[in-house]
Amino acid sequence: MSDNADRADLRIADVIQSALDQTRRAHRLHSDGRCQFCDELVSDGLLFCNVDCRDDYEKQQAALRRAGA
Repeated sequence: MSDNADRADLRIADVIQSALDQTRRAHRLHSDGRCQFCDELVSDGLLFCNVDCRDDYEKQQAALRRAGA
């Protein structure tokens, strides 16, 4: 018979697996020479022109996820 600790371990494993699955399904950004938020030119390999654009992009994406988009 399982006890509370066993059930908690199973729940933790489920949460971790769910987070890993979600991360694998997440949209991946690719550097194309332009900021992913404001479309300014950026150096090769960069996704955003500065920290503000990165933060604004992340806020926008979080809002879209909350809205179900």
